Amino acid sequence: MLKLRRSCLVPLAVFALLSQPAVAKEQPEWRSWPLGARITAAIGYYDPKLETKAAVSDANGNLGALISFEDTLGLSDNKGTAIGFLNWRISKRNALGLNYFKLNRSASQDSTVVIVVANPAPPPDFLQTEVTLPISAKFNIKSLDLTYTFSPIFTERHNLGIGLGLALQELEFGYQASENCDSILCEQFGPPRIANSTAPLPTLKLVYQYAINDKWIVDTSIGYFAIDLELDSNENIGGSLWNVGAGIRWKAWEHAGFSLGYKYFDVDLDYEKRSLAASAIYQYKGFVVGAEAFF
Repeated sequence: MLKLRRSCLVPLAVFALLSQPAVAKEQPEWRSWPLGARITAAIGYYDPKLETKAAVSDANGNLGALISFEDTLGLSDNKGTAIGFLNWRISKRNALGLNYFKLNRSASQDSTVVIVVANPAPPPDFLQTEVTLPISAKFNIKSLDLTYTFSPIFTERHNLGIGLGLALQELEFGYQASENCDSILCEQFGPPRIANSTAPLPTLKLVYQYAINDKWIVDTSIGYFAIDLELDSNENIGGSLWNVGAGIRWKAWEHAGFSLGYKYFDVDLDYEKRSLAASAIYQYKGFVVGAEAFF
């Protein structure tokens, strides 16, 4: 019986050895190309220059002019954050990509803001006036971007892709009189003027990659959306977004490498919910350095 078992195992072992080259041949040719990684995962550090203007209505729905959160309210115009990226090439011409970053800023300082007061000699019934108050401000953003890309051109050196994405922008921004302010003007300023918004925003993207050689790859991308959404009977959001990136990647080893790039975000949003109105314009632009893994 032992001899019979051994005689059965020998053909199985021979078959396994002979089948290994055949399995290897089943891997598509494009998987060996510089742009042919099945999965690319990266984590980096984004150090942008920030420009933010926004306005949030008071309790009566008065929106007022846009305020610079850096120049007027004291938020830092330069703050770094981690940024993550994952790309899965499902097949030669189809890929899914995921990008994520989060950036929170806050500040407190004496700032010039607009308050609405009763007019002692109407009309009009109310007057807008500028006052200097201790103000606490914040501007927080979480960005999750999911993109499907189809590559009509995908060769050993070139990848030209057209993408359709869904950008989830979670925003929380606004300002309020500081809690320790006991001035009558702080009472007239009213409750905190804070806007919260989360909406799925469709994006169109164009991607181009060029492999200089097996080690060095140039990446470029441009994305855009413009939308006017009625989320429900009491909530509307509209605006536009530009997302542009360019960089170079170095595949230092077979499964790991580094990247250096430049990213530019330009967002213009208008938001309404019941009696609350808000508007924001913000730009993030700066360099990204990252480490990558390929599978």
